[in-house]
Amino acid sequence: MRTSLFFICLLGVFLCSCGDDIHKGYRAPGYDQVLEKQRILNNTKAVKSINSYDELGCEIYDIPKREEGKAFLDYELGDDQKEGTGSFKLIYNFTGNSTADAPECVYFGQRWGDYRVDLSFYPLGLSIWVKGKKGNKGLFRFIIMEDEKQFNADAPHDYTRKRWSYFAYEDAEVLSKEGWNRIIMPYSAFKLYRKGEGTTSNELLMNRNEGFRIEIENTTNEACGGEFQIDNLEQLTSYELKAGKPKFSSIFIQLNKEAYENEDWDQQFQDSRAVGIDTWIIQYSEQFTGNDDDTNVSFYKNTNLPWVQVKCDIIDKMFEAAERNGMNIILGLYPGDYSKTNTADPTKYNTNLERNKMLFDEVYEQFGNNPCLVGWYITEEFHDGSYPVGWQQEPALSMLAKYLEGVASYIKQKSDKPVSIAPALWRGMPADLCGEWFGRIFAQTPNIDYLYLQDIGGRCLVDFDVDLPNWYAEIKKACDANGVKFGVDIESFKSCNCPNIGYKAKDWSELKEQLFVAGLFTEYITNFSWVTFKKGTNNYAGYKQYLEDNGLL
Repeated sequence: MRTSLFFICLLGVFLCSCGDDIHKGYRAPGYDQVLEKQRILNNTKAVKSINSYDELGCEIYDIPKREEGKAFLDYELGDDQKEGTGSFKLIYNFTGNSTADAPECVYFGQRWGDYRVDLSFYPLGLSIWVKGKKGNKGLFRFIIMEDEKQFNADAPHDYTRKRWSYFAYEDAEVLSKEGWNRIIMPYSAFKLYRKGEGTTSNELLMNRNEGFRIEIENTTNEACGGEFQIDNLEQLTSYELKAGKPKFSSIFIQLNKEAYENEDWDQQFQDSRAVGIDTWIIQYSEQFTGNDDDTNVSFYKNTNLPWVQVKCDIIDKMFEAAERNGMNIILGLYPGDYSKTNTADPTKYNTNLERNKMLFDEVYEQFGNNPCLVGWYITEEFHDGSYPVGWQQEPALSMLAKYLEGVASYIKQKSDKPVSIAPALWRGMPADLCGEWFGRIFAQTPNIDYLYLQDIGGRCLVDFDVDLPNWYAEIKKACDANGVKFGVDIESFKSCNCPNIGYKAKDWSELKEQLFVAGLFTEYITNFSWVTFKKGTNNYAGYKQYLEDNGLL
């Protein structure tokens, strides 16, 4: 499930104390919130949907059991929607047991993990649709939760939330308004609601947010209940994508014996050259088809590696056809994997390193001097996220870097061809910290030449216009500072858990947007993969027409 693989959202309700640290002054002297909201609407360009509230089953919802005699909140799918295919209905009940210092409150919240939101990108504000009901009582409060010290070396996460600061926007009327009403929430209107322990800043740090919550406060001290619906929480930005005329510089292919053993590579390469792509990246030279290191296949025939059980000559035939068709090949090596339980354990790194060396020696002997070989690819993919363990902190980060450099430096002892890697962008950290994280890796990997950053754009987990340019810019800084060429690996497939979309080739209209964003940062743009881009797909035809229309062929 997407929820178990990528990030954890915590949705909860509780009786909260609203004490002396609450600030009711949400309008500073001279501040006109009406004009500010209009300014935001006038300047909004790129918009990210943070949560569409279309399906209950797409996230993990954690709501404590109701306690007798206390306020509660529950949720379910709404009976209509403003946008998309669904909405959430929030049902709340107050007992009337408020005090002046502790009014009854219930809340509904979401916390980021991997695939997080970074509000600092061309920031304007947030927007959410609310459908109230006549007679509802209570104050609507939207809170941004942030941790000024998140991802620090001593304590990357504060699971107690004691060091979190809360910034709030209030609306006293929307819960009782019938029909759908859009609340525009300027960041400038959020005021400090509760300051975290050890926090120095009193200002909203939009790139250190941990999530949000919607809080309903009983302002009447009466026993009462109500219900309202919410739809489509959005991040509003002033960013406007101004596309150039980028092209794909290469394409990935993921080999398997059944699909490609009898392939006509001359025809495939001719189709590739017909859309200006003359470089293919072979993802790996072997494939494991069983558990862990069992039952594996070699895609080149002359191998004596002890773990190989099945041999075929796919790569041999690809090099032969590449020579006939003027194609270039970047050859991937050993298809290993990292530990799923402990990335600070050297065992997997050591195994992968030794097997990469053994495999490289074989393929270099056979293909190293082939004129079509233009580079090498370290197959094992990593990411910046935390699931299931990740490499965000030491010593795992440096162990990963040492492994990558071990493979790359071994390659460079024999070959002067560049070495590439293609980690996935999981947005496990805010964009600026993610860039710094890559910088710490690259400082230890001088023999890595190219980064092809997977945009994960085929998995319904990223906004192309808001997320990608934000993280691209910061990671490119790390590449530039360390002599690594920044590239992007665009996913031309679509396969999502929420909404449920089976694996397929995506349409050109969507792929084009990914290409345009990548083109703002690099000319090194690859595509994963040929099977969802080859001749006969909508995106192949659309891309070819795009090239012809812009004189790029």
